[in-house]
Formats: sequence, structure tokens, C-alpha cells
Amino acid sequence: MKKLILTTAILMCSFLKAQTINLEVNMSGFKSNTGNVKVGLYDSKGTFLKSTLVSLSSEIKDQQAKVVFKGLKKGEYAVSIYHDENNNGVMDKNMMGIPKEDYASSNNAKGFMGPPKYEDAKFIANNDLKIKIKLNE
Repeated sequence: MKKLILTTAILMCSFLKAQTINLEVNMSGFKSNTGNVKVGLYDSKGTFLKSTLVSLSSEIKDQQAKVVFKGLKKGEYAVSIYHDENNNGVMDKNMMGIPKEDYASSNNAKGFMGPPKYEDAKFIANNDLKIKIKLNE
């Protein structure tokens, strides 16, 4: 009986693990190693650039950084990043609301006269995935 329970538990854990994915975000193109990078993960158009599903941060080394979002459900996502150069925890903007700190999005989506659109930044993650985002491109 103990073997049956143990086998069932192992199979359930394997099944649950198979239902989630990991997303690795590799970033490059930073002008300096000062501060850190803030990374936001979004799962809908309505929350994009407003309310993150998950937020991570990372140090910048050799003008590059990496974060890994673990245990995500398979699905549609978008990522945004910004270089928090002064380490104050917010994206600094000028009086017109234009960002003073470098930023980018997945698919290297760019906005025209404003921020990038979710439709341009979104991607499907059905398996473990590695994406690249380059600042200042």
C-alpha cells in the first residue's frame, strides 16, 4: 500500500510539473552596469504596462542581465523591462511623461508616440522558453 501511495504521489508531482513552464529573459544593450533592471511579466492586454503578473529584478553585469520566471502556466505573455539606473524602484520620467531611463519589451516591440502595444510584445509560451530583449536598439 505504501508503494502505491508513493508512486501515485510521484506521478502527481510529475504531472503538475509538466503543466508549468519556465521563462528565461536574457537582456543586453545596457549603457552601464549602474543600478539594476526591473522586469515585468504580463498576461493580458488590459494589464500590460499597468499591473504586472510577476515582477523580478536583476543586477547588470557586462551590460547584460538575466531573470527566470519559474512555474508559469502555459499561455500568452509579454515582458517589459527598464534600467533602474539610480536604483530608486521607479521608472523616472520627465515633465512630459517621457521615460528618462532606458526601457524595452519582448519581441523588441516599439511604440510610436507612446509605449509599445501588447499585441506587438506578446508571445506564446507552451514549453520552457528563452527570449532575448535588447535595449537601445
